[in-house]
Amino acid sequence: MPSSDPITISRVLKLVEKLGPMSILDIGPGNGRYGFLFRELLDLNYGRFARKTWQVVIDGVEVERRYLSPVHDFVYNVVHVANWLSEEVIFQLTYDLAFMGDILEHFREGEWQKALMKARRYSKATIVVCPNWRGSISQGPWGGNEFETHRVELTPAKVGGRCLFANSKCFITAFDNIGSGLLEGKEILP
Repeated sequence: MPSSDPITISRVLKLVEKLGPMSILDIGPGNGRYGFLFRELLDLNYGRFARKTWQVVIDGVEVERRYLSPVHDFVYNVVHVANWLSEEVIFQLTYDLAFMGDILEHFREGEWQKALMKARRYSKATIVVCPNWRGSISQGPWGGNEFETHRVELTPAKVGGRCLFANSKCFITAFDNIGSGLLEGKEILP
């Protein structure tokens, strides 16, 4: 579905606040929840309400056009409607952060690794949020959208990176793609 478990919201926001990205690529933004929260955290909370005063670039790549709403028009600089693994999705920009909130499980084995590597190629850091329970694999098409089918069961160990949070329902892992040490020696999440 175009949303995710709310338990991760505060943790993701805490992490994004500590990283302080000036550009974010939201891969699979769904209903735009995280894009809105990122915009609020990084621009609106500093009094930059008008688009012309925004300092942070937030772009998205969404496969399902039906999920796009006025929220996306307001929050994102650009939302590309395309399959993330499509050859047409190529960026000139290296983003400070790529965010993959509940999308890797929608790819088949072999494809989720390509999706993650592509995100890491276009970003200095990557945050991944995924379900962490066997039952999640049973989700089929949602709302008539075949892309919502869960095709692979993932764990923090299988995805890799630095696991920052995990419980029986979901996990958050992050990658320092440029070896800057931004995730080292810090207790980023409780």
